[in-house]
Amino acid sequence: MVSTVPLEELEKHAANVYEAIVVVAKRARQINDDQKRFIEQEIGYDSSLENSSSDDLDSESEESREERQATPVKYIRMPKPTTISLEEMLTGKLDFHYAEKTEEDR
Repeated sequence: MVSTVPLEELEKHAANVYEAIVVVAKRARQINDDQKRFIEQEIGYDSSLENSSSDDLDSESEESREERQATPVKYIRMPKPTTISLEEMLTGKLDFHYAEKTEEDR
């Protein structure tokens, strides 16, 4: 369901709207990475296939190639990371702070 969020609600949890958007976006990226790892574990994703060369794929037997193509794709429905992070911000579960500046940063 699509709904709008009043800007005043975001400003209650951050100094300004832009800061709130950056915080929500960074948290959404973290959630997305977590969901990606979870899905890869659930479906048994093999990352070694990404790194294999075309020669390795050419030498793959025709039977195993057909078997892999015939395997049904498993989909896992998960909530969108942006929705989760925005909800965390609005309920006060999302806490953020600025990194302290070091001597090199000054």
